[in-house]
Amino acid sequence: MKRRGMTLVELIFTIVIIAMVFTVIPKIIYAVNKSDSFTIRQDALLNGVSMLHMISNMPWDKNNTDSSDILHVSSSANNIFDCNSTTHYRRGGFIGSRTCEDNLSASAINTVLNDANGDNIGDFNNADVNITAYGAQIYELNITVSYADDTNIAYSGSTALIDLNKSTNSNNFTNLKHIETKVLYHGKRGETRVLAKFNYTSANIGLVTISKRVWN
Repeated sequence: MKRRGMTLVELIFTIVIIAMVFTVIPKIIYAVNKSDSFTIRQDALLNGVSMLHMISNMPWDKNNTDSSDILHVSSSANNIFDCNSTTHYRRGGFIGSRTCEDNLSASAINTVLNDANGDNIGDFNNADVNITAYGAQIYELNITVSYADDTNIAYSGSTALIDLNKSTNSNNFTNLKHIETKVLYHGKRGETRVLAKFNYTSANIGLVTISKRVWN
């Protein structure tokens, strides 16, 4: 039986198909890698926002885990936000509002998560989160918690403008805690870049409690 060989036209056509395949494959691989990179960055940003939201909902201080009190701070003796140690109310307070009856003070912010429970905002300072895949770090969340200056207030009529600068004095406990979650992305080529910074300022207003009444 006589076998039919490949004609020149068929050979050229085969070469064209192979060339097209090798041209398309790198583009497909690039598109897949690009999609993976976008998904990782999207996941990193979402986790950054979620982490900030979770921390902001924590009790303001370790002394607020057992008490709903407004805490005493050391920012300024004439600070308008201070809770009066005699009346136990902050300026503008009313009967039934949160007080400082337990006479508790704000505490120092931790340098690292040293409380296994992580039950208050201060516990999360420097409690960084590293996300890895296939043995390599792909992104991380850097968390910092610090006291913010609450004494720099400018008044204009009935309006008060507060400049929320971070306090550089770790012993100066104020009525404001600044939380920052920084999202760092680690690329495949070893480069590290900041994707975003999410910031939130939490105020010393005491722990929110829900009053209940038994109906007979």
